[in-house]
Amino acid sequence: MSLYRRVWGVLAYQFTPRIADALLDGSITFRLARGDVREVYRDGSLLLVRRPNDGLFSITLAAGEIIRRTVGPPRFRVVVRGDREVKGSILVRDVVDLDQGLRPGDEVIIVDQADNLIGVGRLRVPPIMLNGLDRGEVARVRRRVK
Repeated sequence: MSLYRRVWGVLAYQFTPRIADALLDGSITFRLARGDVREVYRDGSLLLVRRPNDGLFSITLAAGEIIRRTVGPPRFRVVVRGDREVKGSILVRDVVDLDQGLRPGDEVIIVDQADNLIGVGRLRVPPIMLNGLDRGEVARVRRRVK
C-alpha cells in the first residue's frame, strides 16, 4: 500500500474522507522516521505531524484553515468568545459552542464567533460535560494565529 493511501486512510478515520481529500490536495511530500510517515507537507509547508502514541495526526494552522474551509460550523470546532485572547488553554467560561461529536484527545480548530481561525489544539473533556462544569480546561492550544 502506498504512503499516500495509508495517510489518507488515517485522515479519513480521524476526520472525514472529505477532509482527507482536501488536506492531501496539492503537492504532497512525506518525511519518514523508521520507515513510517512522521510529517506531511503540502506545497512545502508542514501540514500534519504523526502522533507516536496513537498513530493519528496533529494538525498545524495550515491544516486547521483547510478544515475550517472544508466543513461548516460546528464540525471540529471549539467556538470561543471574541473578547478573549487565546493562550495555552481554552477555559469553560470562554467557550460559546463546540462540536458535540468530539471526544477527548480529538484535534480541534479554535475559532471566534465569526468563524475566524484562532488556533488549533486538542480537546480535553467530553462535550457533554461542558454544561456541568463551571471552570476548567476544555481544550489545550498547541498553535495560535498571531
